[in-house]
Amino acid sequence: MARRGIWLIVLIYALLSPLAAQASSDGDCKPSWTIFGTGASNCSNLAVLQPANDTRANLLLLLADQDGTPPTPVRTDEKGASAALAAPSDWAAFLGALYPSPSTGGDGLYASGEGSRCRSNKSGEADFVAALKADQSVTPGERDELIAARQALQPDCTGAGAGQQAVSAAAEHAQSPLAKAFAAYLQGAASFYAGDFGTAAQHFATLNGSAQPWLRESGLYLLGRVEVNQLQAGAFDKYGNLKDVPERDVGKATEAEKALQDYLAAYPDGRYAASARGLLRRVYWLSGNNAKLLADYERLLGQKASERGISAADLAQELDIKLLPLLGSEQVRSPLLLATLDLVRMRKGGFLGGGTCCSKIPTLAELKGQSEIFAGHADLFDYLLASYQFHVARQPRAVLDLIADRARQKSYTNLEFSRQVLRGLALDAVNDRNARGFWLDLIEGANPASQRFVVELALALHDERVRTPERVFDPASPVRNEAIRRTLLKYSAGPQLLRRVAGDAAAPEAERATAVYALLYRDLTRGAYKAFPDDLALAPADAKTEAKSTDAESNDKLSSEVFVKPETASDFSCPDLKSSVATLAANPRDIGGRLCLGEFIRLNWLDQSFLDIPPSKEELGGKGVLFPGRQFSRLEAYRSIMDAAAATSDQKAYALYRAIRCFAPSRNNGCDGSVVPVADRKAWFQRLKRDYPQSNWAQSLDYYW
Repeated sequence: MARRGIWLIVLIYALLSPLAAQASSDGDCKPSWTIFGTGASNCSNLAVLQPANDTRANLLLLLADQDGTPPTPVRTDEKGASAALAAPSDWAAFLGALYPSPSTGGDGLYASGEGSRCRSNKSGEADFVAALKADQSVTPGERDELIAARQALQPDCTGAGAGQQAVSAAAEHAQSPLAKAFAAYLQGAASFYAGDFGTAAQHFATLNGSAQPWLRESGLYLLGRVEVNQLQAGAFDKYGNLKDVPERDVGKATEAEKALQDYLAAYPDGRYAASARGLLRRVYWLSGNNAKLLADYERLLGQKASERGISAADLAQELDIKLLPLLGSEQVRSPLLLATLDLVRMRKGGFLGGGTCCSKIPTLAELKGQSEIFAGHADLFDYLLASYQFHVARQPRAVLDLIADRARQKSYTNLEFSRQVLRGLALDAVNDRNARGFWLDLIEGANPASQRFVVELALALHDERVRTPERVFDPASPVRNEAIRRTLLKYSAGPQLLRRVAGDAAAPEAERATAVYALLYRDLTRGAYKAFPDDLALAPADAKTEAKSTDAESNDKLSSEVFVKPETASDFSCPDLKSSVATLAANPRDIGGRLCLGEFIRLNWLDQSFLDIPPSKEELGGKGVLFPGRQFSRLEAYRSIMDAAAATSDQKAYALYRAIRCFAPSRNNGCDGSVVPVADRKAWFQRLKRDYPQSNWAQSLDYYW
């Protein structure tokens, strides 16, 4: 059982290794709705080259350009427009949306390395059956028994597995020379999957002189796999982590490399050539031979897609896991790989820790010194220099000198699109009056499967920055992404825009619901009490509550029922919400009205609502809300009421009680997040007990937190 657990860990190691996490920033995170961010993130990938992208995403975009592979739309919206990438995405979503393809590291070619040897069982069975059926030198009886034995072989790589007896019986019954050769292969396969590599090698070696072409080739190939498995058997600790190089038996790497090279020398274009080359890279990785590993990756990066024997996605994944964090820029000669390293080094605090690669931000002189490597890739080189000026030097005007305006094209490569997006960001950064027009020009040729979302986000960011988010909602606006539009309604929109969208019968239901909810919430928390009755009429009478969470991500379908039919089970006597708001409309400082508004907010989970916890300033929604008025605070209201001369004894007692309860039970302020010294809370508690001892609130309170 222990061995089985170890091999399972080995199989998934490529996805969980520390190196992969360092290179790609894998791990849970919240998407960042911005463009050209410099913070490391695993879930904010865009179809544009940028420091914040997962390194695999950047490399894949460059490879796609080199291979002439446009993004593949995988779905369309109700209008038939592609919506493949409609949000900042993690690596899996990014890959699945734009470049979906079968992995070459699956049950067939093992291009990313051996992993679990048992994954080849099905493909090995198919090859065996096909070769046996194609050869007429085996009697029908022998053929049927050999095929049945191979199909019965169901290994699990724990040292056991179904089908061993059938293999032994088939070998014993084989009479013709060729049937005995196929039986020897079967015996070798059974031993190989059982982990008896010495016996497996003996059987496979007997096939070297076979007259049957497939047996001869597969036997030589499998001798290489045997050596790889013996090498990797001692390369991992009991937890599945790769041991330090001195602790590995790297001497076995010589035998493994020779065996695989022997196969490739005999069959350079053979059935298993791509797999053998992938296994060679695994040998280099396991033995710490980074120089050979880098040379092979750079060879692959320079090849045509049809020649690699590994998909661009698998190549990006494999390189990212096995080598990228260990590279220094001075070692790299591939323009694509060097560009990937340069971009990640421009991250803000997002270097690939624990490795050679990215321990410091590049200097402009260092980047210019790479010009020889980028010979023939002038656009990529200029883009890297411009990226440095924008992200590191903070000189957006220098970007405009490096990247010419080419925003009116019918289509863009990933690199040219990235260049134009960077120019657009520079125009925004210098407050160029033509910045918005540039984005409108760029969107016309943007690939709807990948690039259009980036430009829509850029337009929304621009309009929010110049405080005109309403332009996103104009009938002719090209910004159709629902998440972008709803983000502006939640965090940026003023009352006029919210009312316009809330009353637009042609607007999407979720968009209208968001506008109504945000409008009513801000009416109550920003003092727009006189507008509340008319705005409440915009809410559907049959609104259903979808969520009462303070987490914005949980409120995909915001319901205004909380305002139409609020929770009212309070221990302080209040009229209905409409009456309380009418009282405040007549006198915003009315004590009873403020206490009852506080009760509405408390009972309906609206303290510190997500609407008042906007994204960071760099992200969409982070520029500040345009709704006038100061945010209502329950605690602030309680503190003013407890000292108000006009307040009744009950009102003061309840204000003291609720002010103290703001900190229950965690001692954190759940009312408005402000910090209040414990001494102040103790003083409120003592005052409540001393001045209002007969009140239910004084008698029920035992702590002040």
